Amino acid sequence: MTPISKRLLSAVLAATMLFSLAGCASKEEAAPEEMPVIRDDERFVPDLLGAEASPDVFVSGGTEYQTIRGFGGINYPGWIEDLSEEQRETAFGNGVDQLGFTILRIHIDPDRNNWQRELETAKAAQEQGAIIFASPWNPPADMCEKFTHGNNSSAQRLRHDKYAEYAAHLNDFVSFMRENGVELYAVSIQNEPDYADEWTWWSTEEILDFIKNYADDIDCRLMTPESFQYRKDYYNAILNDEEALSKIDIFATHFYGTQRADMSYPLFEEKGEGKELWMTEVYVPNSSSDADTYPEAVEVAVNIHDALTAGNMQAYVWWYIRRSYGPMKEDGTISKRGCMMAQYSKFVRPGYVRISATENPTKGVSVSAFKGDGKTVIVAVNHTLKTVAQGFLLSGCGDIGYIEAYTTNVSENLARTGNIAFENGSFSYVLKPESVTTFVISGAEPEAE
Repeated sequence: MTPISKRLLSAVLAATMLFSLAGCASKEEAAPEEMPVIRDDERFVPDLLGAEASPDVFVSGGTEYQTIRGFGGINYPGWIEDLSEEQRETAFGNGVDQLGFTILRIHIDPDRNNWQRELETAKAAQEQGAIIFASPWNPPADMCEKFTHGNNSSAQRLRHDKYAEYAAHLNDFVSFMRENGVELYAVSIQNEPDYADEWTWWSTEEILDFIKNYADDIDCRLMTPESFQYRKDYYNAILNDEEALSKIDIFATHFYGTQRADMSYPLFEEKGEGKELWMTEVYVPNSSSDADTYPEAVEVAVNIHDALTAGNMQAYVWWYIRRSYGPMKEDGTISKRGCMMAQYSKFVRPGYVRISATENPTKGVSVSAFKGDGKTVIVAVNHTLKTVAQGFLLSGCGDIGYIEAYTTNVSENLARTGNIAFENGSFSYVLKPESVTTFVISGAEPEAE
């Protein structure tokens, strides 16, 4: 325990001010906006009596890892109804009752007559500062052929003599979006080429052929095919081929069934310098439960934590933004799963850098830390039934000026506590059972002249 933790064990709870939010900061037209810091709260001294003491978390701003691109989900109006104007605000705004998403994934329809379906939500997301990337499930039908894949005698693949036409098809989509006011951040080669009974299969050899010979025909950042389960044979082939690697900007994967032990990628760390690493689709833990089911929703936060720490992912993108099991419910309100995403997306903003933090100070508590815009952000996931007294020691993060916390648990959604007591770069807090708490630590305000 920190010195302040020991003193606080016998302290009386000071006056507090709690604000319940189901979202957080405010809207901006050109770029994602930060959560405003309110500094007029009365000092809050947490009551640590009765909580189980945990070893301190050490946060070091001098040890840096990956740069975060953001968090988000897909809008797929070809399969379900488009987001409404209000729902777009909820998804990509960063005010009260908003998710603060900064990435939108869209679909590249094989029929160009359907491309206009993607425009309205993409424009709205871009106006809020989000980046947009696009994934194809299938090429146009006249570019495909049937073949036998395992026991599937009617599997589909892209004809080898149609690779140039397919590259032109992808580039046409990039141009269509651009001409209609949406600048794509990246385009993927294929959604789940390794789980494609209902769409298009690709072998590693076919992927390498396409990348090496046709990637230059696409006027946009190029994203690898997105494996269903982070099966690394696709990515290994690219990383081990210097020419193919030079033409790829983003390595992207899905996380269905991917365990924490399989999230690290030493070969990428060795050979992927200058490339980005994204997780571009998942739902956790299932699509059968209501998104408000608790404590099941805490598994979302655990999965994000693992993706960012064990996987060094720079982006975390959910499947449907609006769905009964998604971050936004069908009525347009934010679910418990959405609150778990918002514990990260509202505060760990694009361009922030993950920094060193004691990841597991005690069993069942997972901690990650980030810095950006003069702030340090710490996210603590308590996926136990215990109330935990947790100390934090910061170094290399600048002088602390103000600390606020946002907590989601069974009864609260991003509930705010401001002006948390600190001393000499350390503070303590009570992590409630089965909860996620995000600490936003701002620097000292400059003295008035």
